[in-house]
Amino acid sequence: MGVKSRIKSIDFYKKLPTDLTESTLTGSFISIVAATVMGILLVLELASFLQIQSSMQLVVDSSPQNELLKVTFNISFPALSCEFATLDVSDALGKKRMNLTKTIRKTPVDLNLESAGVTYVDSGTKQQPKYDDEDKWWDHLDLTHPISHDDFQTTLAHYPIVVINFYAPWCHWCQRLEPAWEAATKEIHEKYPEATDRRIRFAKIDCTAEADLCRNNFITAFPSIRVFRKAHDDIYLNGQHEHEAYTGDRTKDALVAFADSLAPSAGQPYLKHSNLSEAPKTSGCNLAGFVLVKKVPGTLHFTPRSEHHSFDHNWMNMSHAVNSFYFGALPSPSKYHTLKKLHPLGLNSDWLDKLKGQKFFSTSPQHTHEHYTQVVRTTIQPLHGGKGSAY
Repeated sequence: MGVKSRIKSIDFYKKLPTDLTESTLTGSFISIVAATVMGILLVLELASFLQIQSSMQLVVDSSPQNELLKVTFNISFPALSCEFATLDVSDALGKKRMNLTKTIRKTPVDLNLESAGVTYVDSGTKQQPKYDDEDKWWDHLDLTHPISHDDFQTTLAHYPIVVINFYAPWCHWCQRLEPAWEAATKEIHEKYPEATDRRIRFAKIDCTAEADLCRNNFITAFPSIRVFRKAHDDIYLNGQHEHEAYTGDRTKDALVAFADSLAPSAGQPYLKHSNLSEAPKTSGCNLAGFVLVKKVPGTLHFTPRSEHHSFDHNWMNMSHAVNSFYFGALPSPSKYHTLKKLHPLGLNSDWLDKLKGQKFFSTSPQHTHEHYTQVVRTTIQPLHGGKGSAY
């Protein structure tokens, strides 16, 4: 018992008998405050424990070597013809790919960006027209004078078929075509004389002098050869409204043979010719598709191009509306919800597609647009479960 007594004597928290204690109002207040603070601290600690904690690191992309990045786009150009709209891709490594077509769909659109034709994929294998030798010229030509807006409708109404060459004097391809066109015009007018047989006529329009007339006929490149029947170049194929455009060789013999093949159809229902194609009836085009590129700085260049036409860049209007433009694959709604929940700063509505819904207007001649986008791959790795990535 003596040992127990000695051990009890060193107790720092001696218990007082109940009859020696006394409750006070101050003590009760302190007790309530202490219990409240302890409860609050407990709740805060528990909430902190249950809250998702994240850390951010900037690391070098660890993608496999030579892995390609998919760039998906849907852009509408109200004043760029599908006939000449192309996409070029280049990168910092010096690789260039011109006029991509396999993964790109084209849809004619009107000025309100509404669909105005059938969506198609350009084959990209257009046959290059042949020309007569540059030093070849026919003597004693009765060169025709270009028609103007004053006699345009009169000329079209006077002949069942009129083939018109829309040209620009400065255009190299127009200069190559000129001697063959004039020689063919002379021969056709002699073969189908005005007095006895005026089924077909050749004519030409100088688009530098008749800019409005050319624009009204949706001429965006030179030379453009259109076929007008009964004062119109409108045709209907498979329920679609189009224009007739000649795309054959640009030699004298080819032009004369083409006219001879058209003459029997003067005044008859439309019969499609092998050297005719559907020229755009509207001035705009929607380009949609994707390209695969290396993960290095690069450029996507939307531009009008043709290997056998010339363009007046003062006429080019590159206004456009971006319907979508994003990198990689769009996450599913459930994955996007998960990424939004896990991302420490949350996700804005335009996180994956910064340009979506934006419109850009060309307000002056030769006005082009350049968009710079920094692409960063974001990977979110939870403590449990698989990680999610997006660009």
